[in-house]
Amino acid sequence: MKEDLLMKKLLCITIALVLLIASFAGCSSSSKTGDSSTPAGTSSGSAGSSSGSSLGSSTGSSSTEKTGKAPGEMPIVDEPYTLRIFFQQEPQVLDYEDNKLTKFLEEKTGIKIQWDLVTSKDKTQKMNLILATGQDLPDVFMGGMDTSLLIEYAAQGVFVPLNQYIENSSLWFKEVMAEFPELEGIMTAPDGNIYALPSINLSEPNMMASRMWINKVWLDKLGLDVPKTTEELKAVLKAFKENDPNGNGKADEIPLMGATTGWNTGVETYIMNSFLQYPGHTIRYTLNNSKIDAPYVKEEYKEGLKYLNELVKEGLLDKSSFTQDNAQMKQIFENPDVAIVGCVTSGGPNAHANMSSPRYRDYVVVPPLKGPKGVQYTQYNPYQYVNQANCYVITSACKNPEAAFRFADVMYSQEVSMFTRLGEPGTDWIPNPEGKTAVDGGPALFEAILVYGSDQKSHWQNRNPYYNFFDNKGVRTDDPFELQAYLWDAMLQYKPYVPAVETCMPPLINTLEEAEELNKLNTILNQFIDETRVKFITEGNIDEKWQSYINELENIGYKKVIEIYQAAYDRFREKVNF
Repeated sequence: MKEDLLMKKLLCITIALVLLIASFAGCSSSSKTGDSSTPAGTSSGSAGSSSGSSLGSSTGSSSTEKTGKAPGEMPIVDEPYTLRIFFQQEPQVLDYEDNKLTKFLEEKTGIKIQWDLVTSKDKTQKMNLILATGQDLPDVFMGGMDTSLLIEYAAQGVFVPLNQYIENSSLWFKEVMAEFPELEGIMTAPDGNIYALPSINLSEPNMMASRMWINKVWLDKLGLDVPKTTEELKAVLKAFKENDPNGNGKADEIPLMGATTGWNTGVETYIMNSFLQYPGHTIRYTLNNSKIDAPYVKEEYKEGLKYLNELVKEGLLDKSSFTQDNAQMKQIFENPDVAIVGCVTSGGPNAHANMSSPRYRDYVVVPPLKGPKGVQYTQYNPYQYVNQANCYVITSACKNPEAAFRFADVMYSQEVSMFTRLGEPGTDWIPNPEGKTAVDGGPALFEAILVYGSDQKSHWQNRNPYYNFFDNKGVRTDDPFELQAYLWDAMLQYKPYVPAVETCMPPLINTLEEAEELNKLNTILNQFIDETRVKFITEGNIDEKWQSYINELENIGYKKVIEIYQAAYDRFREKVNF
């Protein structure tokens, strides 16, 4: 998606990584100048900058201090400064105070972190209580704030607008925004201000993650090829059902299976993209000439439902796919005696299999299938790289919001971003390993030593904002089934079938009034769509019930939902010139 820009970045990588090691205990500087005294509170933004940015200006009043430093200059403050951060702790992180990333950032920036740690179970309740009472506000909320909550309390002056800080005090995040021009539109609230900084995770396999995996051992035994069309898939599934490919003499094979929870485990999303562009059950909408479009009312959607129902009626698609969760799917997939699953849908083997088991190695990816009318898409979200779950929000309680902003800004640097993901250079990972190839086929930027997901005190398990442009730049091992390589190679088979970016709906921020109405409408609408979809697939009678389905959608107000999203999308377009 951003290949050209990344190639330019890679020209500087070798030099940057050498400097990384040299500057590990030191500081960096920039010749850029500028500071901001943007106060906390509500504001409106309209004035553009000489650089062409449409970032607005913020006005108001509060106790605000300047750092007196140029963007990128370290340390951020001359005198020790403590930043109190509300943060969700991760079970893999054994200690946050005695943590390599914590100590590195504190030494580099001059800012001491005071942690307000909460569990994932308690986070939402405690966050809501703090915001509702206005008591005991931290300086920063880092990680996982709902957009509607953000807008509600921003309107009350609880959150600091970041526009001028981005304009005047940013070095690294400003570079990220230049690389991703649509990012400003994604982040900008209806009042013209930016209140939260996201993580940027440029992982192409995550952008097209609705995939199907098929048992290659069974195909070879039956003399079959990986299916290329929906009709070929049906024929293969029938062969799996009738010809005992696991060889145990029992009719125990499950030709095709999915689940209701887990990473892209829904069968419908994968199959539907052979009938029309279908973004899945979360995004639900596409764009047609800049107009919001609803796939779930289209004739092509109905035809996809009828095909799925045929698979169910013929015993080729297991009905449990619409009731079982991810754990149950894994249990069936890992049947201890013999393999009983022919095809499974998921983002990757870690979603449907136990990676400690060799079972998943018998499966290969099935590229997007061509449908009866030649349609052949992969589910695609080009905005997947924006991770709002790791957002960074500064509150009105912060006495030095510029320092707090610049603390976040440094996390987007290459140095800190790689520390965030990999740990300490030289100890947890090897920079620029000589002569080794990366997962994506280019020169490797790193070789991991610390196994990601293991218990550690090296980083914060990616819960802070950062810029991951290097996800597939690690060393490719000799094992083709190593997860990163396995997913990358699968993605390459899906990439030719991505729909145009301009047909994909971006993340949108609604006004409080819009959000309130959407919440009321979508609660009923989405439940009805999901329940009806499952009934159509498992019970049939689609033609007979289709018009009543459309009538009920209209009664619920799906057109009003589209109208609200359209208003938000039009605001987005004003920022990105789509």
